[in-house]
Amino acid sequence: MGKAATATTPKAETPEARKKRQTRAQRPIYMRWRAVVDQETGEVVKALVADSSIDRFLCKEREYRINDQVRCEIKQARNVKFHRLVHALGRTVAEQIDKFQGLDAHTTIKKLQLDAGVCCSFEAFDIPDLGRVMRQVPESIAFDYMTEERFKEFWRGICQHLIEKYWPDLTEEAIEQMVGLMPGEREQ
Repeated sequence: MGKAATATTPKAETPEARKKRQTRAQRPIYMRWRAVVDQETGEVVKALVADSSIDRFLCKEREYRINDQVRCEIKQARNVKFHRLVHALGRTVAEQIDKFQGLDAHTTIKKLQLDAGVCCSFEAFDIPDLGRVMRQVPESIAFDYMTEERFKEFWRGICQHLIEKYWPDLTEEAIEQMVGLMPGEREQ
């Protein structure tokens, strides 16, 4: 007779679940400097603490424990307001332009990025009987892959594409206001 699964029996991992876990293992964990009390000394020290529930989940999933020594590469994060702004633009475009209806914010932005040809690279494939085929690939806009300057170039390119193709009566500033950028945040 086979063993019955219990709540403590580990489940077999599907190939899809394994791939997702491996992708998350490469994802950076965002941390925030906090003043905390060291339990061993009672001293107030500066410590890195997981920034969000997603970051705490990633730490737990990677099984980091108290007193584990880890290797870190510390970088200043890009302005999160601009990242949120782009995704707000994706939601707005998906709601207002028929071609994008039904798409989530991220998919909308990637489609706009390809359509505009902004911050994209090209890959070449040699296909038997067809020859060399080129494919345009959008760059990642993730904090760790795109500099602040490149991100601003990306934003301007997406806005220009929207103005030329869908919203000829708008300006970049009007698009920013439409998606909720507060006055004074533009140049920060």
